Amino acid sequence: MKPNIITKTLGLEHPSVKKVLEIAEEIMNKNKVLNVENLYNLAKKRLKIPKRGLLSIIHFLLNKKILIEGSKFSKETLFSNKLRYNIYQFIKTTGGSHFSLIRKNVIADHSDNLGSSGQLIWHLEMLLKFRYIKKVKVGNYSVFLPFEMDEELGTINFLLKDKINRKILNILIEQESIKESDVYKLINEKRENVYYRINNLIEHNLIIVKEEFDNFVYLNPNQKNKIIQISKRIDFNSKS
Repeated sequence: MKPNIITKTLGLEHPSVKKVLEIAEEIMNKNKVLNVENLYNLAKKRLKIPKRGLLSIIHFLLNKKILIEGSKFSKETLFSNKLRYNIYQFIKTTGGSHFSLIRKNVIADHSDNLGSSGQLIWHLEMLLKFRYIKKVKVGNYSVFLPFEMDEELGTINFLLKDKINRKILNILIEQESIKESDVYKLINEKRENVYYRINNLIEHNLIIVKEEFDNFVYLNPNQKNKIIQISKRIDFNSKS
């Protein structure tokens, strides 16, 4: 078997990749952390794979975050922990969430006591390492998104979960542009709460303010369709 044949067809279904992964999981099943050098030496003894091909397989597994050196888990065995699986499913189902909401909805026990922050941090770090999730900054929040989710869509989705944000954006969909100082009156919310959110929406490029036109605000036309679609979906889910 030529090494270049392995690299051209490399994937998780490749027989040689499966064999190397089995050896790695055997090491970790003995409650040992993965050591890449040990994996290489053991695989070299057992498998008839040229050095270059074996290194390509190991690099492939590391680059794809299927294996992580120093971990007792592979990407496949990470969800053997039910709580970690539930955390991931919550993030995936909600389309992104921040630490406090995850803690409240997944970690909290039935007596309404909030679970350990350290416990949640550990599970989130594992999900980040194996690229099941990613973290983005939205205002004062660190928001965890499914890894495959577009960050811009994830940010819009998170911002629209806030009722006042939705009211601001919906009124701008209806009226196109409004004087910034009038927005809080039109949506019947406290001025300071509305001003904070307007600034946040401007920062994330969802609305634009024209200072030369007496501080009128309007939707960013490049984001309008995304805002409308996500807003409709959130409204539908909240009613169902």
